[in-house]
Amino acid sequence: MSHWFIRALDRLFHAISLSVGVAVILTVGVISYGALAREVLGWSDVWVTDVTTYLMGYMAFVGMATLAWQGRHLKIDILGHFLKTPARRLLARVSGAITTSVSLLLLWLCFNFWWDAWDSNEHSWGMLSMPLWIPYLSLFVGSFLLALALVVRIFVPHAQPDSTAGK
Repeated sequence: MSHWFIRALDRLFHAISLSVGVAVILTVGVISYGALAREVLGWSDVWVTDVTTYLMGYMAFVGMATLAWQGRHLKIDILGHFLKTPARRLLARVSGAITTSVSLLLLWLCFNFWWDAWDSNEHSWGMLSMPLWIPYLSLFVGSFLLALALVVRIFVPHAQPDSTAGK
């Protein structure tokens, strides 16, 4: 893969990480509003649960792809400390293959989950009565981005994220 493609992915994942940060701020704002409305003003806040649930799904699924691209995902490296470099590289490849396989399975499951909501025109039960394919789209897109990040990292092992991307 060419260098321009890696730079484009750096910029994409940088923009996505910014959007996840905005989602975190929005979540804090919505939850704060809900607490204020319910406890101080005595207003109804029935929509708060729906909105925070959808925002948290976005943060988790789309955010995990960004962390995987940046190499900041959670991993346990106990065994690697006891191995010599060739064995450590083999362990990293096996771990990468397993992680990528799981991400591809997750992509397939999320696609089916999203497609079922799209096909059945299922709506949420909350006050918003939103078509569920809209929030479920973040599950599908996030798992697609995760699989993309992991596949690119396997086939382009030197593809390290550019810390200056998007600046």
